[in-house]
Amino acid sequence: MALRIKELCKEKHITMAEIAEKIGIHPITLSQSLNGNPTLSRLTEVAGALGVDVGELFEQPKKESMYGCIYVNGSPVIVNSREEIETLLKKTGK
Repeated sequence: MALRIKELCKEKHITMAEIAEKIGIHPITLSQSLNGNPTLSRLTEVAGALGVDVGELFEQPKKESMYGCIYVNGSPVIVNSREEIETLLKKTGK
């Protein structure tokens, strides 16, 4: 799941360097700790500096996104939207 820290920084008019200063680390250390696999501790610090919940640091899936695999009479059918599911239901008479 992608982080949206830079987006939040723009919204809050704060730089990554200011976040680093608030949590008491060097900006390069902050950048390195967020690239790859950041710890929950680091994410909590960044969220606190931004004044948001940790969950807000992550991109949220689109509300209407829907996809999956449904088995019809033993055969897999890939569906990518609500409309495809409805069409499948009409075809199967369910």
